[in-house]
Amino acid sequence: MIAILGGGISGLSAAFELKKAGKEFILLEANPSVGGKIQSSQQLGFTLEHGPNTVLINNAETKKLIEELGLWEKLIFPEEKASSNRFVLKNGSIEPFPSGLKKMLQSKLFSFSTLLSILKEPFNKTSSATEDESLAAFIERRLGKQILDDFITPFVTGIYAGDPYKMSAKYTMNLIKEAEEKHGSIIKGMMKIMKAKKIENETIGLPKQKIFTFKNGLQELISALYKTIEQEVQWGAKCTKIEHSNQNYTIHYEQNGEEKTLVTTHVISALPAFALAELAHNFAFGLSTSLSKINYVPAMAVHFAFDSKNMAFKEKAFGILSRNEEKVPFLGILFNSHFFPHTAPNGKDLITVICGGARYPEIAGKSDEEVFEELNTCLRDLLGLSGNFDLKHIVRWKRGIPQYEVGYKTIESEIDLFLGAHHNFKIAANFYKGISVSDCIKNGSLAAQSLM
Repeated sequence: MIAILGGGISGLSAAFELKKAGKEFILLEANPSVGGKIQSSQQLGFTLEHGPNTVLINNAETKKLIEELGLWEKLIFPEEKASSNRFVLKNGSIEPFPSGLKKMLQSKLFSFSTLLSILKEPFNKTSSATEDESLAAFIERRLGKQILDDFITPFVTGIYAGDPYKMSAKYTMNLIKEAEEKHGSIIKGMMKIMKAKKIENETIGLPKQKIFTFKNGLQELISALYKTIEQEVQWGAKCTKIEHSNQNYTIHYEQNGEEKTLVTTHVISALPAFALAELAHNFAFGLSTSLSKINYVPAMAVHFAFDSKNMAFKEKAFGILSRNEEKVPFLGILFNSHFFPHTAPNGKDLITVICGGARYPEIAGKSDEEVFEELNTCLRDLLGLSGNFDLKHIVRWKRGIPQYEVGYKTIESEIDLFLGAHHNFKIAANFYKGISVSDCIKNGSLAAQSLM
């Protein structure tokens, strides 16, 4: 018997692998639904994503999962022009992020001195900086402060909602760190790494357009997974303690007001770091202590829907990211109906405003009315919005995104030490080996395969 703790995308991916192999397992989920933060809803003809808005097919495990679920023909890829049109807010102005050298030379985002620093980067000496260097220190050392402020900070804020001065370069942007370590330069190294990656992607048959969704949102992926394993799911099962003795793990959980136990030899934990830290305290103190140090920042997805004619900003865009210096109440804006037109009725637009994070955690403590009012004032000024909204909707994640901060190397070492001593206990969650949905699919699948 294999116990899977948590029914987010990591746990579901692990369960799907075990089901295919005919292995006996049980999945314990504390909530009344599976999928974790991957949730979609339909309101007034609009498709709203409560968590991730897109998924990348950037590894073999994600591609294989979609194919085996029979979902490949149902994939919806983004509108090409909008998906490649990215913007950054600088000094209150919405500036396009340049996609080539010519546009870089014309861009207001880059000063002449910054362009020179980019050209000089391949000739900079590799530093003897510590391996667990902050992302801010790494970028400023290699490319200068303007690249950090105007490009890297908005970019990583859009992914991690974190603070680059606290984030670990190695664990948040490992490819560029690897480029310096192996090739002595970000630019030279990334050219070689991306060339090798392209060959690898072609070998395993990954599509050129990697971002996708479904007609009714990413919930379709969750629903398809759930249908394959629904008999093995225990709803409302909140784990309270794990004990370890004689190669067995005794899992204590509460369900419908009743205390229950499950004795098993194999466990896959797909729980958040703070939840596993609590459960492991009595039998893996080192792991528990390390996991409790992982910081989660709050995040909110705020949706606005309106008549397309009521927005003065007419660019077909993927989104706008904000710099720290802008002092706006959002991290980024996604133009959902621009890159996925099916998410809104004809003549309507849907945008998602991402708020909170390490930059502005206080907004999480405000009421819905206060959040809407603050964003309403900002968006009307920035995007030239007028008229009434068809829809306003807010989703709050108190502990939204785990942060891979400086010092994570020590945490990872403790996790690896634990896993080395507990060969039949696997960890598949977004605080370990990557936070993206595709990372979670890969890690859940590999965790299940390693127990078979």
